[in-house]
Amino acid sequence: MGLKVKQGILKVRQMLCLSEAVRYGSISKAAEKNAMKQSNFSVQIKQLEEESHEQLIIRLPHGIKLTEAGREFYTLVCDLENILNKVSDLDLKVFHISGAIRLWTSDGLGVGYLSDCLSDFYNKYPQVNVEILCSLEMPKPDQFDMAIVYFEPTGSAFKIVDNYDLKFSLYASREYLCRFGYPKSLKDIQENHRICNRVNYASVWPKWAEFIKTAKQVAATTNSSAMLLQLIKNGIGIGLLPRGTAAKETDLVCLSKFKLNFHHKFWIVVRKEVKDVDKIKALVQFIEGASQKLPS
Repeated sequence: MGLKVKQGILKVRQMLCLSEAVRYGSISKAAEKNAMKQSNFSVQIKQLEEESHEQLIIRLPHGIKLTEAGREFYTLVCDLENILNKVSDLDLKVFHISGAIRLWTSDGLGVGYLSDCLSDFYNKYPQVNVEILCSLEMPKPDQFDMAIVYFEPTGSAFKIVDNYDLKFSLYASREYLCRFGYPKSLKDIQENHRICNRVNYASVWPKWAEFIKTAKQVAATTNSSAMLLQLIKNGIGIGLLPRGTAAKETDLVCLSKFKLNFHHKFWIVVRKEVKDVDKIKALVQFIEGASQKLPS
């Protein structure tokens, strides 16, 4: 082993000892946590100070604290630890995962739910291309690999990966509330406020169907979740949105005082022929991770 390599290893060891001493606030505790003798641990930091020609820590009766020079040096130690963590977390197998995934979902689940997990997925698996198909009708099984659906699929072609609840509440834009005021009650909304509606809500929730039926000002109706979101954001009226979707919009206000809350189950499914393909399993993992973050 060359001299340069040996010196580098010693330097890294010294810097990590300093980092652990700062982490635990004590040389003795840091040594204990790292299964080292306190004297050996202390020598590492002392050597680092000698080679740096600076006092890096002040030794106190019950711990340590960084000097000004020590704080400057500690930023470099943090950079080193960051690099070591990245190397430790590096999964070389991801570079062998490539190809296209055909994923079908509704526009509502696509915009309000799926988009949350795709950014991290693309960063980790740059060789995978996700072809996202959004439509009102589910295509034939041979036209997609995975699907996120609002109904439980039947038949032997699919494997259900998991299912979750999507929570909905009433929302309005700040602009709308400034112009028309905050509603006093659900009856006030029905009689004096404009409402934006998605057509299929009535078939999913009878209570919503009754609410809309007796409302005096349904300002806009659409079959698209993305369009419904935009209508409400633009101040056209009050509407029912998934909490996860609306929470990302800083201009939207949840009308939480009105207990008109709904939920809708959705399922993540894959075709059985591709369920064990690496790229499919990788995307399923990220989608499941996004599901755990859904508002309760």
